[in-house]
Amino acid sequence: MKRLLFSVAFLACVAATTPAFAQQSGNLRVDFQGPGGHSSGAYGRVSALHAAARAVILIQQSLPAGSYQITNLTGGNSVNSIASDGLIELKLTAANAAAYQKLVAAVTNLAAEGAAAENKFRGVKPGDLTSGAPATVRSAVTPF
Repeated sequence: MKRLLFSVAFLACVAATTPAFAQQSGNLRVDFQGPGGHSSGAYGRVSALHAAARAVILIQQSLPAGSYQITNLTGGNSVNSIASDGLIELKLTAANAAAYQKLVAAVTNLAAEGAAAENKFRGVKPGDLTSGAPATVRSAVTPF
């Protein structure tokens, strides 16, 4: 009985002095919006899905391995159309809350860079209009 009590007391002391690994994770939704259009009448317009794909490549090149998982990449409206929407869903994992916030900030910046790369590729500048609406692809990041 003394041995059992000693063992339990020893384990309690070890557990109390061993720091717990405080990992933080969460899910992000990255939405891309653009003007879209039919492929024959609007050929050359920006594609929100292309912007999302560009952002995925930037995320892969920039974030540390194991810190993210892309769980969904989708977009578009129909066949023969330029996508007016694109979506990336991803899960982020970091060692602590501060590191997690840095990952969220990085994803936000990389999403904006992906949209800017698609706008530049198509020669669209901020303020340009298509049928009275913004001609650029825009991005927004929200947790879910």
